Amino acid sequence: MKNSLFDLINEFGEPDALIDNHSESVGYAIWGFDEVVYQINDSIYHNHQKVRCNSFDLLDKLINKWSKDIDNIKTIGFMSYDIKNIIYPHIPFKKLKSNFPFFWFAKPSMIKPYSIQSNISKEVSFKFLSKIKDIDSLSNYSKIISKIKKELFQGNSYQINYTMEQKYKIDFNSIDIYLLMRQIAKPQYGYFLKIKDYDILSFSPESFFHTEESKIFTYPMKGTINKGKSKQENDKLKNKLMQSPKDRAEHIMIVDLLRNDLGKICEFGSVKTKDIFSVQSFTTINQMVSCIYGNLKNEVSFTDIIKALCPGGSITGAPKESSMKIIDLLENYDREIYTGTIGYIDSNNDLKFNIAIRTMLIKDQIAKYCVGGGIVWDSEEEKELNEARLKSNILDQFIK
Repeated sequence: MKNSLFDLINEFGEPDALIDNHSESVGYAIWGFDEVVYQINDSIYHNHQKVRCNSFDLLDKLINKWSKDIDNIKTIGFMSYDIKNIIYPHIPFKKLKSNFPFFWFAKPSMIKPYSIQSNISKEVSFKFLSKIKDIDSLSNYSKIISKIKKELFQGNSYQINYTMEQKYKIDFNSIDIYLLMRQIAKPQYGYFLKIKDYDILSFSPESFFHTEESKIFTYPMKGTINKGKSKQENDKLKNKLMQSPKDRAEHIMIVDLLRNDLGKICEFGSVKTKDIFSVQSFTTINQMVSCIYGNLKNEVSFTDIIKALCPGGSITGAPKESSMKIIDLLENYDREIYTGTIGYIDSNNDLKFNIAIRTMLIKDQIAKYCVGGGIVWDSEEEKELNEARLKSNILDQFIK
């Protein structure tokens, strides 16, 4: 693969989307979309025209059609965290403040592959972020943790994934921000996507799920420690995380939750776990990851998978429904794309989707970048808040 992303941009202009997974050797740049489907609140749109139908039925129909039409990337798109409002209609979630889509999928027009490792540098030496909203102060955060522990004590949940938003004013083009930050983050499951009013820049290290023919794999990521400055120091930190009773307990809760979720769409007895409590290193942190996999039942559709798995257990807590209710009471903002899932269907009709953490959402020159973590009974407020801050370290060098 000789194409560099920088050369493609010079030739064809700024792309509308990038599939920029550093877990692979090849990425894909996309210009234009032949067909698009999305839902905003109760309104469903096909090619920007409002239609009356079941949104998931329409999505399955279009994806099945696109899968037969082309031999390349079939579709790219996302499910927001707030897809929960559709999947769990019996839960009275509070009214959303934004008009961010519940889901958005499109059939690409022009697709060009590029080498992930090629040099696409656009040198930028200035700082382009001005912070206008920070995460909770320790005082406010401690009050939230107290409320969460009350819910845990009452048996309403075993773990709550509480998150907070940060906001920044930006004075730089979103694609250039992505091209700059991807060189530092080297995102395992990175995406850039422009949709109408929003630009999505995802530098996610977490794979949500992928399929290989009739098998499905999911990779819950739960448990964080900072990255060492040397290999020797980092190996010690990785071992500390791997042996941490608190982190292992927190992690196994989510592993069990996802085993249960996969059981809804997999053949009985086929769901297995491997590489449990493994620790992976990323740009600024180490994280605990396990793999759960199973054999999909016959006739399972794309939206069957979405309904079984979304939102991801690693970003809700356990049990999922009760945890989402508590999150809805505690968080005072709409997560939108954050902790949703972004992905694509490849030329073999395999699905590849991330968990949209380490993800920036830009609208009207305001960037939202959220962070959080799982809270359990023995969580310590200051440590948890510091862990949340660790997850936004990549932004520090760009803040004015």
